[in-house]
Amino acid sequence: MGLVLGEFLQQVAAGAAVLCALVLAFRRRLFLAQDVKAYVLATVALTSWQVLSPAVALLTGAADRWPRWARYGQVLDTASAAAVASAGTVGVPWLLIAGLALGGWVLSGALGLFQHLVRWPWEPPALLKLSLARLHENFGTEEHPRYAAGGFVFHRLRFSHGAMAVLGPALACLARARPAWLRGLAAVSLCALLLAPYTAFARAALLTGLMVCAVALVLLVRGTPRKVGMALAVVLVGLVVATPAWRARLGKAVENIYGGERSLAMSVGSRLVREHPLVGVGFGNYKPAALATQEETGISDLLSTDAHNLWLTVWAETGLVGLLLLAAVHGLLARALIRRHRQGSIPATGALLSFVGFHLLALVHYLPFHSSVHLSFAFVWGLGLCEWKHPERADEGR
Repeated sequence: MGLVLGEFLQQVAAGAAVLCALVLAFRRRLFLAQDVKAYVLATVALTSWQVLSPAVALLTGAADRWPRWARYGQVLDTASAAAVASAGTVGVPWLLIAGLALGGWVLSGALGLFQHLVRWPWEPPALLKLSLARLHENFGTEEHPRYAAGGFVFHRLRFSHGAMAVLGPALACLARARPAWLRGLAAVSLCALLLAPYTAFARAALLTGLMVCAVALVLLVRGTPRKVGMALAVVLVGLVVATPAWRARLGKAVENIYGGERSLAMSVGSRLVREHPLVGVGFGNYKPAALATQEETGISDLLSTDAHNLWLTVWAETGLVGLLLLAAVHGLLARALIRRHRQGSIPATGALLSFVGFHLLALVHYLPFHSSVHLSFAFVWGLGLCEWKHPERADEGR
């Protein structure tokens, strides 16, 4: 439910999944396939290094402080996908999860559309740490203002990037589910998920969504349905280009990458990598390390949160050790998902499409910065590693 109702609920659920996995392991009831076990062990190694890296950075002089606890606590997010896969060995309530995801994202998409068209009249809850001025930011024209839609999460990037995590399962159901009514529900969900980045003016997320849809059409669909899907994608692109506000946003995209804010953020990340290539500045210490270069680089407080790229930020924070461990984790995850996709698992197919979307977005965003986004992807990946068709089990095993 945290996928659509809020970050805090998601973090509590992730913690519960990790605890459940630890209990199963302690009681010797954790039975994992070999490829999933390899992924889980690699995740444990990466999480352990992230936990230790601030202390190593302090000892080597790469950092002069311990990271903020809110940022340091995100090490739990790293372990969440492996925890979901482990907890899922006792069974998964597939229909309940699918129903919550469908209903939640359709309602969140509808709310996002309202927020997109109407100037928000209410002050957001203080817990969300969002200013009303930011929510009133006009992304459209003076004649036709359009505002920063955020759905239930009240944050346009968490809204749009989180939608990309669930896009893969919706596409997998649309392409591979047998009942026609289930494919119809998947189509409704797909429309709501694509509406999220459109109403949030999230350029990278919308482009990622279209590319993931194209991958799904090429890999999962044949004949007339593929042609119809491609035609609809072309129409959607045409509608986006025809919107004045979106044309302005797209026009600034190239400038932002080459010589703009994102280019500056990446250059600071590269500098930190050159200064501390082996162990990094410590997990969660990126912002203070980046701000230390402010006089020379001109980096702002907002841009100093990360390098706007997954791999560059991980290298800067946890060094070459963390970078190699992350590559191993994602490589092993992809291998396990591909194997289950070939065996006909719809959740694995959806998770694999979600994995593609994650790495497309990760080229220009450090997605783990927002726990709700990272946990949304991790939840989908963990489910993709669970058994799709459960054999009959004894009551004790359930």
